[in-house]
Amino acid sequence: MSAETPSIVVDLIPEDVPAHERERPRVLLYGTALVLVVIGMAFAGMFAIYFAQRAAFGEGWIPDGAGTIPLTPASVMLITLAMSSITVQWVVWAISHDDRLNLYISSALTLVLSAAFLNQAVFLYNAMGWEVSGTDAIQAVLIYAITGSQIVMLVIAMCFLALMSFRALAGEYSARNHEGLTAAALFWHASVVAYFVIWAAIYNIK
Repeated sequence: MSAETPSIVVDLIPEDVPAHERERPRVLLYGTALVLVVIGMAFAGMFAIYFAQRAAFGEGWIPDGAGTIPLTPASVMLITLAMSSITVQWVVWAISHDDRLNLYISSALTLVLSAAFLNQAVFLYNAMGWEVSGTDAIQAVLIYAITGSQIVMLVIAMCFLALMSFRALAGEYSARNHEGLTAAALFWHASVVAYFVIWAAIYNIK
């Protein structure tokens, strides 16, 4: 007579639970949030250096003539990004309602608005006319470093959103699971907030 060794099997997800109702670990969403924490710390460090150098410099931080910052283009850029923040949230709403048509329209509008922002950024840089040399080298390096980092962040957000939209086109995302598009929207909103801080602390105050 043989004795059978009892086996204990721990099933974390019961088999009788339908596949579409099983909870999935939101790895992409949590990973995006962690990346944004790191990016926020990097911006905080750059702004700390910027304000420290500005306080040490004293009066005339932004010199007259070459190196001036026209506020109108910077404000138009802020409005453009604010509109893109609305359209990217439209993307999340559309996928949460399985509305594919509105998903693709809102994604396209968001990317178009971001492209317009980049075009305006080039115009603003040309209007500033700064060179990373001479007496205004410190201002130029810090401002280009901070604003350039935000532009890079926005370009990454554009690629992120485009990739997630293509995955939605392939049918990977739906109203039950749209983690990728939600993560892309979160990253996008963070880039908009970063520019708002830049507009308030650099372009507006000067």
